[in-house]
Amino acid sequence: MSKNKFVALVAVAFAFAFVATSAFAATWDFGSSTIKKGSMGSYAMNVQTALNACNNAGLTVDGNFGSHSVAALVAFQASKGLTADGKAGNMTKAALNNCGSTSTGTTTTTTTPTGTTTTTTTTTTPSTSGPFSINNITPVSGYVSTLVGTGQQDKAIGDLRIITGAGGSANLTGLNLSFFNKATGGDYQFIKYAQNVSIWLNGAKVGTLDASQFTQYNNIYSAFVPTSGATLNPNSTNDLQVSVSALPVIDSANLGSANNTWLFEAGSLRYTDSTGSFMYSVSPSSNFDGASGLTSGNTNPNASAVFAAASSAQSIKLTVVKDVNDSNDHVFTASATSPTYGQQLAVIDLQAQGTPISVQQLPVTLTVANTGTGSTYPDKLLSTIKLYQGSVSGTPLDTETVPCLTGESGCTSGNTTGTVTFKNFNLTVPVNGSIALAITGDYVPFEQSVVVDGAYAQVNVTSANIAAIQAYDQNNNRLTGTTALTGSTTGSLVYGYVNGITVVSNGTASINAASPGGTQSHSTVTMTIPFSVSAFGSTEYMAATADSNLSNKNGVHFCVDNASGACQAAGTAVVSYTGNDSFNSTGGTWQINAGQTKNFVLQITTTANGAASYRGSLLNVGYASSASAAASAFVDFSAGLSSNSFKTPYVAGQ
Repeated sequence: MSKNKFVALVAVAFAFAFVATSAFAATWDFGSSTIKKGSMGSYAMNVQTALNACNNAGLTVDGNFGSHSVAALVAFQASKGLTADGKAGNMTKAALNNCGSTSTGTTTTTTTPTGTTTTTTTTTTPSTSGPFSINNITPVSGYVSTLVGTGQQDKAIGDLRIITGAGGSANLTGLNLSFFNKATGGDYQFIKYAQNVSIWLNGAKVGTLDASQFTQYNNIYSAFVPTSGATLNPNSTNDLQVSVSALPVIDSANLGSANNTWLFEAGSLRYTDSTGSFMYSVSPSSNFDGASGLTSGNTNPNASAVFAAASSAQSIKLTVVKDVNDSNDHVFTASATSPTYGQQLAVIDLQAQGTPISVQQLPVTLTVANTGTGSTYPDKLLSTIKLYQGSVSGTPLDTETVPCLTGESGCTSGNTTGTVTFKNFNLTVPVNGSIALAITGDYVPFEQSVVVDGAYAQVNVTSANIAAIQAYDQNNNRLTGTTALTGSTTGSLVYGYVNGITVVSNGTASINAASPGGTQSHSTVTMTIPFSVSAFGSTEYMAATADSNLSNKNGVHFCVDNASGACQAAGTAVVSYTGNDSFNSTGGTWQINAGQTKNFVLQITTTANGAASYRGSLLNVGYASSASAAASAFVDFSAGLSSNSFKTPYVAGQ
């Protein structure tokens, strides 16, 4: 993945004319009722999304319009000269839908090689200073072979999750997009299936382009789809969604054959920040269609659009996926004598297709590790788990006691799988919509004889859980089978410590490449990963050395990853303290007193391995309760370190 500054000409995989339309403001559907405190549902969710986009409100988009949402709305109304009453009526809704229309820009008219004239509007660069950065782009699951019915409008067919880094904000100006017909022969034109293609950012439509403006090269149809009013903020998670609108009539010969399946791929993103205009290339492994790319041999893509009769496209389906607001692995401070309540274990999305779907039972599976003897009994670590609509501050739906496991001493009414079923609720997921559900756990005291420091819990929704969901369509028919009930999700690992450390990112991981994004090739490169370490409960001693040997626990462990994520052996590293006080390393360790936070930098120097792409990663941090502890007494802290905050951008060798 890379970003390249461009002026007038961009080289792309296929030779085609870039055709743009006039810029326009993002629009949301707010419904006809006034949105105010206590409002719930998709319209309230759209107001929250609009406030985030228009006013950088930082709201959790859960459809639960509470006090934080009201305060953000009041601030927006005041900024627009409206009555600041915290109620979204017609005037406020109009202001939200027009918030991106006041941006200024320059308009240019160009002529494509085909002789057609195109008008393109370029928005101004964001006011936030500093260069914009992208940490990671990944495809969102749940879009395999999405059916698009004849006449269906704005059907979502794929989603790229964009995680941004520190720095400034950016205006997304467009997306290079290509479609590939999987037919083995003949010329099956894109305009025989689709009316248009639209781009959505965090639930708001920010761009559209007619299918007739896609240029054909062999069986591939490509175009630049311009966007407007699309702001990417730093240190944020964003969903960039592609949708298509189908023709009202599609030839039955095309619908009745394999010719109706289209793979699609994002070649690159274009954006402007305070330093200029850039193009960010999206790698095949990070794309909609998976690592195989746009080829006829890609038989199992992450996403594809399948044009079908309207009745087929609206088949009834309930899908379970991981929510964008689910947290990374994390640590909480436990007590040796008292329970710890309300730790977030997972956030999942229920998505309904074809009909409103009533969900009345949801089984989940608990996995734990909590003793030196390897006990995996969930009830030894968790007393209860709770289900909320939206987020942990949302509407409580159910509380369930964690059962014992069959075979556990004294267990007479447990189960063999660690399954807990939420059942005392009745929740309706709107048609072609979704609802987020948060799951929390109440941990027992970490008294150290059974529950020890580092004990963790994880909640998963497996295929077996999905099959056991009690869900009903609008005619009260229960959904069964893998075509009607689908998906899965893996929750975060949530660790508890009475005494220990926690590690968080303390800046943007970087490399010493000269060009933005690290696209230049280097034979030797230095990678820098800043991080902070906090001690709690007692004084802890952190290893002062860096080591790639994971069996040597008294070290800050690092890895030089190749493009597939596997560690390479090449590389040396040092860890250094960046504070202003007299804090020093003694005896090969850093002393961190309880309640203290200290800042460090891991610096990795490595020699390029051929022409492959690679990056540096912080894997774990060794610590102990004694400065003179033997290596075997050190503990590896790794909770949350798998996130991209602890990984540098990729760099290409030479």
